Amino acid sequence: MKHYQIALDGPAGAGKSTLAKKLAAQLDFIYINSGGIYRSIAVALRDNNTDITDLKEVAKVLENSRVVQKGSRMFLNGQDINDRCYTQDIQNFVPLISPIHIIREASTKSQILTAANNNIVIEGRDTTTVVFPNATLKVFVTASQELRAQRRWEQSGKQISLEETLKDLIKRDSADMNRSESPLKQADDAFVLDTTNLTEKEALDILISEFNKRK
Repeated sequence: MKHYQIALDGPAGAGKSTLAKKLAAQLDFIYINSGGIYRSIAVALRDNNTDITDLKEVAKVLENSRVVQKGSRMFLNGQDINDRCYTQDIQNFVPLISPIHIIREASTKSQILTAANNNIVIEGRDTTTVVFPNATLKVFVTASQELRAQRRWEQSGKQISLEETLKDLIKRDSADMNRSESPLKQADDAFVLDTTNLTEKEALDILISEFNKRK
């Protein structure tokens, strides 16, 4: 039996999560939030006051951390940590840990295991280039930096000013694109979806149409 993978990649705040959740619901596919896995690992590292330059210490935390996604919420060792995943501290910490090789390995393994023998919609950076390079449909979701900053600001509960959120997002974009380990980049065969001037329904209709072309 053939299984399908739809992978959405792109910069922070482009609308990947919302689109992936809605698309998975419409197609009755399993939704995987790769960013949630990284944020959950960030929470575990913070809780253990981990020195992230000490790979043995990082590995020990990873061994003792069970990250599970239930629906769209993230759980760490049985505790719902979803709200903590979107605090400003964790948002700022994720770019520091995401380039670490053993963390990327752990996240990739978790994603691949979840996808085995299932139809999935997965969103997150490098899902189209590293994790699922042969996905049925690969989408690079983007939007203007101003709109992405607005979305991140609202998502974080407006903990800092919109101007600071925009500055942080610009730094995040630079870090993601220039990191040595799995940098953010558009897959050569990805379908590019710019959501700046699209309604949610328009964006979803486009994605379903593109998926149907590739089934």
